[in-house]
Amino acid sequence: MLVGRASFQGTSELLRTTLSEQVAQHILEQAVADGLRPGNMLRSESQLAIDFKVSRPVVREALHLLAGQSAIEIINGKGAILQPPSDVQLQLYFSYAISIGQVQFHEIMEARKPIEVQSATLAAQRRTHEQIEKMEALIAKMKTQVHNADAYVDLDLELHLLIAEAAQNSVIAHLIRAIRSTLNTTVHESLYKRRNRQQLEWVHSVHEDLVQAIVLGNADAAGRAMHMHFDEALTFLNRQAGNIRRKP
Repeated sequence: MLVGRASFQGTSELLRTTLSEQVAQHILEQAVADGLRPGNMLRSESQLAIDFKVSRPVVREALHLLAGQSAIEIINGKGAILQPPSDVQLQLYFSYAISIGQVQFHEIMEARKPIEVQSATLAAQRRTHEQIEKMEALIAKMKTQVHNADAYVDLDLELHLLIAEAAQNSVIAHLIRAIRSTLNTTVHESLYKRRNRQQLEWVHSVHEDLVQAIVLGNADAAGRAMHMHFDEALTFLNRQAGNIRRKP
């Protein structure tokens, strides 16, 4: 049984506006307590309504909330299946936090820096031959698009995700995918579109050094290159912010 009756007492005291969210949270908590794994089926909508002592529409809304977070998959005619953790929840957090002004772009860049440095360091130690080939092909393609910010920012995202994959650390990969995928438009506007030709070429040269270090298996050099990449990006952001503040 997914959820026992005794585990969800006091339903009448819950606020109706948040009831479905609370039911969704309890569904996940009980799924973990019961040892359910990705691929396992949750109890039926009608049974969950009985277990939680709520209406079926409330359960249905809770399940749709979980589906929107990629925590479950709803299959018509079958039910809800538990899914493995994804980047969606983190992406939703970062998108919302930025949209309401809770966090600033430079704060996320500062938080990304140590994660990306560790990602590059591990990638140099753990990359596969196939990943080396992909990185070399990608950096060559990036060189042809150095002065095309629209194309380069997408290739830059692809490179960082490939490095995260090569690091072979699922936590690092989840964090980098969630943060960078959410910020790709902001990265384009703030870090690439505002640069001159010389600055763009310098950024690409750092990317080339980074990839070369990973290909050669030089973990220290890979970490230094990524460190330099973020130091320069943060310096550029601070300079741009200063220029904006000085404008009358």
